[in-house]
Amino acid sequence: MTLVSLSSDFGAGSPYVATMKALILSRCPEATLIDLSHQLQAFRPEAAAFTIWAGTASFPESSVHLAVVDPGVGGRRQAVALRVGGSWYVGPDNGVFGLVLATADQDRVPVVEAWSLKVPDGASPTFHGRDVFAPAAAHLAGAGPASDLGQKLDPAGLQRVALDPPRVLFADNFGNLVTSLRGPLAGVRLGGHDLRVWASTYAEAEFGVPFLYVGSTGLIEIGLREARADQALEADVGSLLIPIEDEQR
Repeated sequence: MTLVSLSSDFGAGSPYVATMKALILSRCPEATLIDLSHQLQAFRPEAAAFTIWAGTASFPESSVHLAVVDPGVGGRRQAVALRVGGSWYVGPDNGVFGLVLATADQDRVPVVEAWSLKVPDGASPTFHGRDVFAPAAAHLAGAGPASDLGQKLDPAGLQRVALDPPRVLFADNFGNLVTSLRGPLAGVRLGGHDLRVWASTYAEAEFGVPFLYVGSTGLIEIGLREARADQALEADVGSLLIPIEDEQR
């Protein structure tokens, strides 16, 4: 049994998701399919990068992760399959796997293989999820050789999320901001805001005061108790941060 995760910006209830699942199971019936998210922000692969990295971290090695946030579908961006550690990632090389790659570089986890996927004759230029990525994911889930899929690539040329300078990586459904920073730090400067208040839990924080905390991924996050920090601080994915290290917390 191989776990295959699926992520996309197709939206809940999209027929495109079912189409990809049906194709994968028709070619690899022993696969177990898991929906990571189909509510990823449309047209913004860099905003999906955190979800792909964090959401796949607990999967066992040998899993296959299919991600489709692909505003350049049918264009010049590459379709890729890459193996990081023991797991495969399949999708467009447009930054959607950028945090997986950046953290692998940071943690010295090798990108073992990278392949440029062939686009088969007759493939729809607007639905590579069905015609390119799902067949590749099924092939890899069934232990097929990656060399069947296309040409080998140099992993150094794949798109990564920049971690320097530090930035906001993700804004969750509650408006909490996940940063690329790890502690210890005295605080963080975001736009015109110097954030120096720390809390261990949301319940410990004061209402109306943005605070810093270490989230479940080990990264520093910015929250606002029972309110949206992203709106209050006018921040989004990609907003730049300045660590404050000039005093003790």
